[in-house]
Amino acid sequence: MLVIAGIGLFDLRDIPLGLLEEVKDASAVFIETYTSVLPGFSVDKLSRLLNRQIIQLVRAEIEDKGAKIILEKAKNEKVILLVVGNPLLATTHASIIIDAYRLGITVKVIPAASVIDGLIVSTGLHAYKLGKIVTLVFPEDKELKNYPYTPYQTLSDNLSRGLHTIFLLDIRQEERRYLLAPEAASLLLKIEEKFKENVLDDDTLAIAVARATADNEQVYVGKLSELAARDLGEPPHTLVIPGLLHDSEIEFLYYKTGTAIGVFKDWNKKLIARIMQRNT
Repeated sequence: MLVIAGIGLFDLRDIPLGLLEEVKDASAVFIETYTSVLPGFSVDKLSRLLNRQIIQLVRAEIEDKGAKIILEKAKNEKVILLVVGNPLLATTHASIIIDAYRLGITVKVIPAASVIDGLIVSTGLHAYKLGKIVTLVFPEDKELKNYPYTPYQTLSDNLSRGLHTIFLLDIRQEERRYLLAPEAASLLLKIEEKFKENVLDDDTLAIAVARATADNEQVYVGKLSELAARDLGEPPHTLVIPGLLHDSEIEFLYYKTGTAIGVFKDWNKKLIARIMQRNT
């Protein structure tokens, strides 16, 4: 049997009660942390809580050959794989489950809060106003010669429909490299310079969340160019370019961040004008 369990967004706070039951008769407990960062967390603390040894996996052990180590054990024993956030937000884990089904292995998934849940809690943005989610990756060269068009196109499509765009930011855990919101803001402006389709500019409204729902969470609202010069501290970070903001979203962000309501109203006017222009 294979149990894939999420462990949430901050330290040990979000550990599901169902996981505490499942570990009692599991033969092995694995954890992978390369797909996300968990503030305040350590494997040692979780090991003490569960009273179990926890085996840390590197990226190659998860992605190569469909997590062969885990699946081989799960054929005859109960094996648990722990994942930061929600276990199925990353497609890697869905692939492992598919491979397990193919091998006739029973699978159980224990959900937990994802980065998307954390973002909504931290910003008050409405879930039904979220557009397509896209990942912003580290550029391979300063000139962005081979940088993918997809993030830029996704932002353009979402804005044309008045929807919020969530940028999940690149994490390269084994290299200790994390794309932070200020770097992502600067990267978006460089992408605009590359593709030149007037999707965004220095004054584009940005919402950045650092360490969503953690005790030391930071939420920034302001111009994209100003975000590029800010320091929001340690990862993980998430960046949002909002679409048309509902009054309740505006009020939430006003009370949360102290950002003047006029900032949001001006952004809505700018975006409405953009949508009307593109539809004529």
